[in-house]
Amino acid sequence: MIRLLSKKQIYTEGGYMLDSNNILIGVLGLMGGMFGMMLSFYILLSLIQWVSDVVDEKRWLVWIEWLRW
Repeated sequence: MIRLLSKKQIYTEGGYMLDSNNILIGVLGLMGGMFGMMLSFYILLSLIQWVSDVVDEKRWLVWIEWLRW
């Protein structure tokens, strides 16, 4: 079946025009994605720092003693 073209497709030769709603959604999606990546890197670095502190301060020796009981 042949699909009917909308007025926007006819005016822009098959593509859709960039309207303010699409641009806003795109910018918000990009900023949300960047925020999510920054948050995940921060959590990863916090985990690495915590593991480093546990190893440097030898807290794992105390945990082994607790597990032996």
